Amino acid sequence: MPLKQTIRERMISIENYATIAPNATLREAALSLRKSFCKVEGGMHASVGPRAVLVTDENDKLLGTLDFKCFLDNYFPQIGGLPEKLVVKDIMLQVKGTIDVNASMEDGFKMIVEKKLGVLPVYEGDKAVGLIRDTDIFLAITDNLEQGN
Repeated sequence: MPLKQTIRERMISIENYATIAPNATLREAALSLRKSFCKVEGGMHASVGPRAVLVTDENDKLLGTLDFKCFLDNYFPQIGGLPEKLVVKDIMLQVKGTIDVNASMEDGFKMIVEKKLGVLPVYEGDKAVGLIRDTDIFLAITDNLEQGN
């Protein structure tokens, strides 16, 4: 299963993600995630964007991500909704690994599977430049299968 492309060719650029501070409320995070993921077309919401917001510090250093599951796991409708005392840093997914922008998709595949990750931050030097998702890896594999590889 040779995945010839580099991570750079398949990653989603960091500019496509909304960012939020670690001390933001879950309400702020949920609304930010909704805004980055959805657009309204003819009165209906259509999914178009990233399924996570990036948690960054005041120097734009990537600290973690907050996805739908993080939010849903901490929403308690039986007691009135979002817990007010929780903030983003309490529930965000910590960065559990990174990959170089010039690494192969095969290396990204191995890391995502071994570490059981949904997203993997992509770095160029010491700067986060994007994310590679399990979805992107899956699509690369199925592209190869479609081409007979």
